[in-house]
Amino acid sequence: MMDYRNMFDFTGKKILVTGGTGTLGSEFASAFASCGADVVISGRDRKKADEVLKKCRIYGGKFDFVSCDLSDIRSVREMVARARDILGRIGVLCSHAGYSIRRPALECTEDDWDSLISIDLKAPFFVACEAAKIMKEQNGGRIINTASVSSARGHRNLSIYASAKGGISQMTKVMANEWAPYGITVNAVAPGYVPSDQTADLISDGSKRDELLSKIPMGRFGKPEEIASTVLFLASPGASYITGQTIYIEGGRMID
Repeated sequence: MMDYRNMFDFTGKKILVTGGTGTLGSEFASAFASCGADVVISGRDRKKADEVLKKCRIYGGKFDFVSCDLSDIRSVREMVARARDILGRIGVLCSHAGYSIRRPALECTEDDWDSLISIDLKAPFFVACEAAKIMKEQNGGRIINTASVSSARGHRNLSIYASAKGGISQMTKVMANEWAPYGITVNAVAPGYVPSDQTADLISDGSKRDELLSKIPMGRFGKPEEIASTVLFLASPGASYITGQTIYIEGGRMID
């Protein structure tokens, strides 16, 4: 029988959050920490990582940082292995690292393509595969990828980013299908516009801000905690029969 009252109790659960030093990644780490989990975050900025870990440690669990260069698959593999060594196991992978390039398709270079696809699609693929190997040995786990509303919309100036995030959604489906026999669920969250490092320039520009808001039925931007709460749900017992799905968290943008 489902224990509904304690559905978000992650006491003793072991969580790996990639991209854990950014606006959303740090919120994911803090959310899991507040629910009792032990968390390892990965990234490249040690100073930002220390700030995130300081916030997490008020909840009394085990928290650590592993540096990782996502453009180097060897570094990716070492990061996942190191996280497992620190935590003892990996029960949940929250794969969030990535960035965007805003530029018309005709102005994008081969370097733009190679760089963004490497970080936003290739790296998450191999992070998930490395985590799944561990989870297979453990007879189960949860993988939560990060897609985007741009993966299903034709937003101008985001051709490479949308390609990568569309790939994340399709990758999520295939991995879910292949790994279901091992007790592994694979889903993705797809945020709309949320104030963050990546959207600061858009949201701070009055005319662009108003244009974006006019396309959101709820009339406001999302909040980091609204994305984090969906991540918590997908990692919880309540989502045990959900796999292969991309959940859009975008204030109704997809239905407009």
